[in-house]
Parts: sequence; C-alpha cells; structure tokens
Amino acid sequence: MNFVMSPSQSQIKTMLDFYRPLVKISDRDHIHAIIKDDNLTITIYHTGKVMFQGKAAEEAFFFWHESFGIDLPIQKSTSEASVDFFTESIGSDESGVGDYFGPLTVCAAYVSKKDKNTLEVLGVKDSKSLSDDAIKRIGPKLIKQITYSLLVLDNEKYNTLIDKGYNGNTLKAYLHAQTHKKISAKLSTSVPVIVDQFCEEKTYMNYLNQFKNPIRPDIFMTKAETHYASVAAASIIARYAFLVNLNKLSAKAGMKLLKGANKHVDAQASKLIKAGGMSTLQKYAKIHFKTTEKAKALLDSNNPTY
Repeated sequence: MNFVMSPSQSQIKTMLDFYRPLVKISDRDHIHAIIKDDNLTITIYHTGKVMFQGKAAEEAFFFWHESFGIDLPIQKSTSEASVDFFTESIGSDESGVGDYFGPLTVCAAYVSKKDKNTLEVLGVKDSKSLSDDAIKRIGPKLIKQITYSLLVLDNEKYNTLIDKGYNGNTLKAYLHAQTHKKISAKLSTSVPVIVDQFCEEKTYMNYLNQFKNPIRPDIFMTKAETHYASVAAASIIARYAFLVNLNKLSAKAGMKLLKGANKHVDAQASKLIKAGGMSTLQKYAKIHFKTTEKAKALLDSNNPTY
C-alpha cells in the first residue's frame, strides 16, 4: 500500500536531512529526490507530494505525520463541533517516538465529568503544544489528580525487541493495549476507549489480534488529543515520563541528551559510540534510527569536532 502526504518545503528539507545517507537527487523532470533502503522507498516530487512505499511505508508515513502534525481524515464519524472535550473516556497516547535518545512511553488516562474543573485549571491540552517547562509543571499535578496507567519501554529493551523483528508500530500497539487493560482493571465502570492514531486502523486491529484478550478501541483517530481531554491528559503524562527518563539518562551519560533527531543528536551519538562503543549507545538510543549510521559516519570521518 502506498501512503502520500504533502509536507511543506521546510518539512521536506527535514526529511532529506534525516535520511541523508539514503538520498539520491533525481534527474527526472517530475521527481526531486528518492530515498531508498531495503524496506522503504520515499519519492519526493517537485509538486511537493511525498509518497511512501515498501514494508516500512506505513510506519514511516505515520512517523512523519506525527512529527509534522499533518492532518489525516478522522477514522470515525466524529466531528470537532459535535464532541464534548470532557467526554467520560479512557484515552491513550505515546511519547518518544521521534526522539533518538530516551524511552518509548505510553499512557492511558481516565477522565470523568468531575475532572473537568481540575483539567481546565491545570491547562490540559495536547502535549505537543506545551513547552517542556509546562509539561514538567502540569505532569506531576496531573498524575495526582486522575486515574492513569503508564508504561515505559527503556532503550535496551526497545532495541532487543526491534532486533527480534518487532517494528515501532507493533511495540506501540502492544503498549497501548496493555495500558488499556491495566487502567480498565482500576475502574468499576465501562467507558469508551480512544486511541490517538499512529497507523491505519485495520493495521492496528491486526496487531491486537496478536495479543491476549486486548481491549479494542471505540475511537481511533488522528489528533485525538485535540478532541478528548482523556487523550490530552495521557499525552501530557507520557511526555512528562519521557522527559524525566531522558534527564536520568543525561545524568548517566554525562551530557544533556537532546530531543528529536538532527545533526546535533548525530554528534552526541558519535561521542557515546567513541566513549563506549555500540553497547553503550544501546542504553541511551533507539538504534534503528538513521541517526546511528550518521553517528558512525562522523567517527569514520575523523572529524576533530567530535
């Protein structure tokens, strides 16, 4: 299946930089560049359209959709105008997906009508629209006020599972499913379950078929955190947990590990490899990112900057 998006020119530049070693500039009139490895081909057209193909196409497409905040059609017949933001529900979201350093965190949060005033006072909204300082201020208060379930997949375990053949979306699906079961066990009532979409709905349901007694979501939609307070709360707790764990890793590494994936992150990864080899990097980073190859290339270049 092919996936197509229309990012801005600056976003396309970000993609080209991210995949730098795999980029081939095209001499064809309608194609600007092609990014290709064993499981993924990304074709960037002069029109601004970007097409993803291959086994890893869906995961890459949703990775960039999430990173860029590009709208996708809502999967359920739900419109923003008709939704009560404070609908009683369980919502789940993840953090750390686009960050080379740090764990993958997934949280499910339960919100009821009685939580409305608390969430409004705290300023609960999509974590991606909040600064780190705001997350660190709201997160600790939020976890004391609402019912939630949080799972943190550390880097070493994450890398081990990827090596065993799991992909990022499988891991996210499993963690979402587990948080749904854990939080549902804490409640005496049954409420809708809402998941912030990170892959095709059919794909997610197929993932669930691999797990024991999963809870299937009632709503699976993009930008769910802007429609439901439960997902917004989950996104804040997940991001707060990510930041706390990243700070702990930074202290252990002896440097302030950066968020995201960029040339500065490449340089930090190179330093960690130089200090202790790949076994050391495994403790801090998601090794399957292209950042790892860029970090190795920096070492090979013998650039004294690093």
